[in-house]
Amino acid sequence: MSTSITPRLELGHPAPNFTLPAVTGASVTRSAYRARKHLALIFLPFVDLPSREYLEELRARYGEIREADSEILVIVTDPGASADGLRAALELPFPLLLDPDGRTALRFLPEGAVSGLFILDRYAKLRAQWTLPTTEPLPPAQAIIDWLLALDMMCVL
Repeated sequence: MSTSITPRLELGHPAPNFTLPAVTGASVTRSAYRARKHLALIFLPFVDLPSREYLEELRARYGEIREADSEILVIVTDPGASADGLRAALELPFPLLLDPDGRTALRFLPEGAVSGLFILDRYAKLRAQWTLPTTEPLPPAQAIIDWLLALDMMCVL
């Protein structure tokens, strides 16, 4: 059973903007997706075996995420994470970003949280969030897809 903690961000409010380096060497800015894509922001403290399995599940379901006019941004907060090492170990179709000083994570994750999932609509409004104080599993890929599909359907109506 997940022990979610009190969130830092309020539902229905715009999520903070950020620009982070991707493991590919490019920079990714959250606002670049505004009015274009719904986003699932996933904060991970490090990429261990359970995290890799989670990311592999998302990779396998990425077509469904794209069909929902959405994108995933994975943010790794491990200060020792190597862009070269992560790029070689994980061949992901979605951006894998580095936040080694944790500044972006501090804007999203409340004190005591080490991982989180934030669902944003295409206008950057926060629609759902999970913040966890331990390395417990985040919601499964199906939950992310369900949220993104629901947002996409609301935007079409």
